Amino acid sequence: MPSSIVIPKTWLDSYEDFVKNNTSQVSQIESALRSLTYILPGRFNESELASESLHTTINLLSTYHTSLLPPPSHPLPHTRYTSYQRSKSKIYTSSSTLLRTIQYTELLCEMFFKRRGGDKLRWRLIVFLEFIKLVCRALMLRVTGWRTGINPANPEQRASEEETSPSPSETDDDPVAKPYQMPRTHHILSPLPSAHTPIPSFLSTRIVSPDAIRHASLLVRRLTTYRAQAAETLYILRPLIYALAMQRLQGKNRDWRPWILGLAIEVSARQLAKSEIRKLPGGLAGMTAVEREEWKRRGWSVAWWGMRGAFYENVTRYVYITAIRDD
Repeated sequence: MPSSIVIPKTWLDSYEDFVKNNTSQVSQIESALRSLTYILPGRFNESELASESLHTTINLLSTYHTSLLPPPSHPLPHTRYTSYQRSKSKIYTSSSTLLRTIQYTELLCEMFFKRRGGDKLRWRLIVFLEFIKLVCRALMLRVTGWRTGINPANPEQRASEEETSPSPSETDDDPVAKPYQMPRTHHILSPLPSAHTPIPSFLSTRIVSPDAIRHASLLVRRLTTYRAQAAETLYILRPLIYALAMQRLQGKNRDWRPWILGLAIEVSARQLAKSEIRKLPGGLAGMTAVEREEWKRRGWSVAWWGMRGAFYENVTRYVYITAIRDD
């Protein structure tokens, strides 16, 4: 092809360039659109479906925008670990992307299927989606060498360096906030914090944590014992087992059996994992930042059982209604 021929950019290429060059503006637009999801419900017919459709679209777009942006110069441990696993295995990349997509779209699909075919069709969809999610988690567990599953399994884009760095007006007013070049050796000294920068936050950027020098693969340890592997297996099986139990008892939301079964599996998995963690050097305190974040998130997932199934129908709902009536 002659070099004089210029191939025009497609709309997609132009859009990607716009996202890369206008990160802060795109983030502001996403935030503004998300605020609409709190305003739309109750405004018109089918407003709940419209609001959830908008919320799902924004989440999917945000994930796509994150994939376009370059990795930060100082990524957090979670971003380092997930980026490493995605670069190492195509199976992990495909599984994590599919899992994240299902998590973003499952509620919208449930609403649509319930309106089309009632609870029966809705629970069939839920069981199918939970099975696909189980396969994705099992594949990621296998390709990572039996390491604890991290949620989200994709890198998260944090605040850009433009947002975290001081503004030009602040650095112009304070000369110590600029890099200084030695006149004789031409060595460049790192800038000191400006008058607007909090000292603790400045010092925290100069501290090297153990996770900062660990290899990305070591940010999540392997599950080497049968008890630890059994705990992780129970954890990824629990959503499907609970969905199957709820499907079998359609229309009986007050039945305690699915709720007790699901909670028992989750608590058992957590206790098994906790007993194995305590045997490791340092115990719970020796966990990496990625492991502590995941451990805390799973702890909150146990608490969320108070808003699920029979407990919500028999306890939480009446407490909430009573509180409203009293007010």
